Amino acid sequence: MTNATTKPTNKALALIAVMALTLALTVVLGLVVGCSPQGGSSDAPKGETQQTEKEDPMANQAVEWTMDIDCKTCHTTESESMADTGIPQASEHAGLECVQCHTEESALKTAHEGVTYADKPASKPTVITVDAETCQSSDCHGTMEEMAAITADNQDFKDEKGKVQNPHDYPSNEQHDTMNPTCTDCHNIHSKNLQKDAMMWCAQCHHKGVFQCGTCHELRERAVQ
Repeated sequence: MTNATTKPTNKALALIAVMALTLALTVVLGLVVGCSPQGGSSDAPKGETQQTEKEDPMANQAVEWTMDIDCKTCHTTESESMADTGIPQASEHAGLECVQCHTEESALKTAHEGVTYADKPASKPTVITVDAETCQSSDCHGTMEEMAAITADNQDFKDEKGKVQNPHDYPSNEQHDTMNPTCTDCHNIHSKNLQKDAMMWCAQCHHKGVFQCGTCHELRERAVQ
């Protein structure tokens, strides 16, 4: 009698436990579904659920370049340098318009062909340099001889041997006369590193850090053939 009564009781308890577990799972699943976002199906097109970025209507608009255009619209770095007292060669020219120095209209026009407003700010400056005659005019800096007199006391260019060189009064020789540097070879008006820029040009030949030939290696005369 005791065993017969025990077996049905165990089955009943197991059935009740299964039913209770099923009910608990149903309640939990209902809570999870009820708390899920109601923004619609995840398969909905992105255009319906996410606002697309607006395209710039000027992105593909070509820049109609002329000598009267406002250069600082694109050349922001160069424009900012003109007001930077830490760049004296730029700030001292702040009263000038760009085209008063950059005077080669046809070359500038070619350099700006195909440029659009999407290209600004300019990733690199124009390759068109300033004509040396513009710098050396009587209204500006004068001749090289006049500049040499003004900078006669210059002490900025001193080589490793202690020799001081006036950058505007270099001696005439075969190498100098052949190379014949122009103003923009040394002067990058928008750069903070005037001396470094100038020395980089000199270092093309004076690569040992000295200005006078024969001070870093022996000079030899070649036999005439």
